[in-house]
Amino acid sequence: MENNENQQTSAQAEPNELGNGHEHETKIKKPLVKNPEQSTTVKYIKEYAVVFLAAILQAFGVYIFVQPNNFSPGGFLGIGTFVEYLTKDTSFPINAGILFFVINIPIIIVAFFKFKKDFIIKTILTIFLDSGILAIMPYLHVPQFIVNPENGNGYAFILAAIAGGIMCGASIALLLKVDGCNGGTEIIGALLQKKFPATNISWFIFALDSSVVVLSAFFVDTEKFGGTGFAPVLIPMLLSLCKMFCASKTSEIIIRGFSSAIKFEVVTLHGKELGHELTTELKRGVTIINAHGAYTGAENQLLICIIRKRQMATFKRILSRYPDTFAYMLPTSEVYGRGFTKQYKEGERETVL
Repeated sequence: MENNENQQTSAQAEPNELGNGHEHETKIKKPLVKNPEQSTTVKYIKEYAVVFLAAILQAFGVYIFVQPNNFSPGGFLGIGTFVEYLTKDTSFPINAGILFFVINIPIIIVAFFKFKKDFIIKTILTIFLDSGILAIMPYLHVPQFIVNPENGNGYAFILAAIAGGIMCGASIALLLKVDGCNGGTEIIGALLQKKFPATNISWFIFALDSSVVVLSAFFVDTEKFGGTGFAPVLIPMLLSLCKMFCASKTSEIIIRGFSSAIKFEVVTLHGKELGHELTTELKRGVTIINAHGAYTGAENQLLICIIRKRQMATFKRILSRYPDTFAYMLPTSEVYGRGFTKQYKEGERETVL
């Protein structure tokens, strides 16, 4: 197929984005930022609003679901949580939020000389808000999700772990969207990644968080989980790991899932006809590549097309009209470009709002 035809078919987009060549050229020439100063101000307001929301989600997830049920959220906040549990009946009780803030101070000082100012400010603000909200919530009498196994609702422990993980995972995703983090092991991981780019930092962070989980499991009230024995010690560890898993998956879904799509690769003898139907009915670009069968020696065409999940039924219906066609699909975690997401100029950053 000629290059011009290939470029034409690949440039298809959503119906409201289609137009003649002159209109398309005019749209590209229009500046994305009409008033740079006003746009920058609005951008920062939105980003710091997201930081505030992320801190609320993190603090509420830990205070409402994790702390009252005696399992650790992992990381530095996990250290603060089980220290608060150990000291709650002593003469000098230590608040988890305050301890979390204190532990982060030396790491923030080191990170200040290693990372951009914007990242450090957002991270410090997040840590401060997390600590402050956790410190004042007991005085505001915020209700907690407390599981009482004696009433026969011990199964609700898993609900607390899932709910806490979802809220903390949403917090992580929001902060990643605006180039921030929750502090603690995330900063340590970022520092090590900067010094050793080839190192798999995620395993280090997971090991550090898991060590806190294992350590804290031996300081919980085993009576809450059924008395003495191996199971009461293992249960809070499993709950903590469940919470961490839910947080990880929630973060991944928020960051990647909303812009996911499906990539189809189709081998057919009717490339031109099939490509025309796909671009006409689905309004999606199709790339056609000449292909040669290794076994049969037949000359075919390979069609590559990326569609939304909701378009899958229509796509399969179109393929059913070509019974000699071979096709397979691949999930794509994220899609950039015309027809799927807004394309940003250099220096312009996407935010979650």
